[in-house]
Amino acid sequence: MSVDAMARTEQNQRRAVLDAVDRLAPRIVQSVADAVKIPSINPKYPGQDYGKLVGAEGEVSALMNDLHREAGASTELVTVEKGRDNACGRIAGTGGGRSLLLNGHVDVVPPNREGLWDHAPFSGLITDDAVHGRGATDNKAGTVAAAYAAIALATAGIRLQGDLVLQAVVGEEVGDHLSGTTAALQAGYGADAAIVCEPSNFSDAPPNLVPTTPGLLWFSLSLVGKAAHSGLRGLTIHPTLEGEALGVNTIDKFWIIYHALRQLEDIWARRDRHPLFLPGYFNLLPGVIRGNPEGVLVPFFLADTLTVEYCVYHHPERSNHEVIDEIEKTVRQACANDPWLSAHRPEFDWKLLWPPYTAPASHELIPAVMKAHSDSVGGFGLATPPKQEGFLGVCDLTWMDAQGIDGLVYGPGVGRTAHAENEYVPIHQIITAVKTYALSAMDYCGVSGTESRIKPPTTGRRRP
Repeated sequence: MSVDAMARTEQNQRRAVLDAVDRLAPRIVQSVADAVKIPSINPKYPGQDYGKLVGAEGEVSALMNDLHREAGASTELVTVEKGRDNACGRIAGTGGGRSLLLNGHVDVVPPNREGLWDHAPFSGLITDDAVHGRGATDNKAGTVAAAYAAIALATAGIRLQGDLVLQAVVGEEVGDHLSGTTAALQAGYGADAAIVCEPSNFSDAPPNLVPTTPGLLWFSLSLVGKAAHSGLRGLTIHPTLEGEALGVNTIDKFWIIYHALRQLEDIWARRDRHPLFLPGYFNLLPGVIRGNPEGVLVPFFLADTLTVEYCVYHHPERSNHEVIDEIEKTVRQACANDPWLSAHRPEFDWKLLWPPYTAPASHELIPAVMKAHSDSVGGFGLATPPKQEGFLGVCDLTWMDAQGIDGLVYGPGVGRTAHAENEYVPIHQIITAVKTYALSAMDYCGVSGTESRIKPPTTGRRRP
C-alpha cells in the first residue's frame, strides 16, 4: 500500500470513529446521568457512615462492567472490600502494538450543604448543554467516556494492535489505592502507558492535556495550653502580670504558627514557580481547626487544646520529604521565639503523603493525545492542540508510576465545580473526551491492518 493510500485509509478510519461517537452521543450523555444518579460517596471519606454508604461504588462499577462488555472486553470485578468492586476490562489487540490503560474512578465526595444546590445533588439532570450532579465532573463523565471510546472503536470496526485496558476504580477520593487502582494493576490490568480520565480543565473550555501533578500532604498540628477561668485572660496576656504561669490559650498560640506558615506560602509563591501552574498555586491550607478547653465547648475557659489540619500542595519537582522538612523547620523556628511554644512544642501527625508525578517530556503518548484532541476539536488538517496545564489536584497517576507506568491526565469536567455545590460537566467536553480517547488509542496502540508507526516500548518501564 502506498503512503498516500495508507494516509487515506487512516483518515477514513478516524472519521468512522468520530462518526460513531456522534451517533452514540445521546447514549453517552444518558450513561453519565445514570452514573451520577447513584450516590457512590466513598464510605471511607472522613465523617461518613461506612455501613450506610458501602456498596454504592459497586453499583457504578456494575454499570461500567456492562459497558466494558459491550465494547468487547474480557471483564472482571476486582474486589478487595465487599461492595467496593473495581470494574476492569481488557480488549486484546492483534499483536505488535503498545497497550494503553484508560482509568477513571467511581467514588465521589459527599455533597456537603445540599440546600445550596440548585437541584438535588444526585439528580443526574440533563440540560441542553450539561449533566448536573455530584460526580458529574469528578469523575463519572471521564470514566463513562473511556468505556464509550472503546465502544466507538468496536462500532467503527477498528481493531487495535495493542491491548486497550479499562479501569473504573474505587477509593480515589481518599487515596485508598490499595483497594482501587493498585489492586486493579496487581490483578493484571496494567499497560505500557495510561490516560487518567480526571477533569483536566478548570473552566468550560475543551479538556487540557495534563502531564504533571503536584505533591499533596495532609498533616495535623496539636498544641497544648494551660486552662484558666475566662475572667483571668487579662492577667495571662499582660506582660507585667502573671502571664503564662496562670494560663495559656492555645488559640492565641496557634496564630504564631499560622503566620509563619502563611509567610512560607508567600515564599513558595515567589520561589516555587512552574510553567504549567499559576503563581501561588502551591499552598498550605489550614482547612480544619478545633480549639477548646479540654472536654468543654463554651468560651468560659482558656482553651488548653488545639488541633489544626493542613492540606499542602507543593511543586512537582520537590519531594514530599523535602517539603516536610521545610514545614517542620518553619514551625520550629516560629516556636523558638515564644517561651511557651519552645517548651511545649506542637506535635505533627503526617496523615497522607501523595507524591507528585511528571510524565517524561519525550513520552510518545503526549503527541498521540495532542493529535487526537486536535482532530476531535478542530477537524483533520486544522491544528488545534490542547493547552498543557498542571493538574488541579492529585490523582492515581502517582500509584501507576509506582508500578512502572507513565501517563497523563486528560478528561471532561469543570475543575472549579469539583467538590463544590452545583457540580456539572459540559456535554461538549464529554463527547470531545470520548473522541480523543478513541483516536489516542489508535495512534498509540496501532491499528490492525495498517503499518504501525509506534515502536514497542524501549524505556525499560514494565507493566505489572
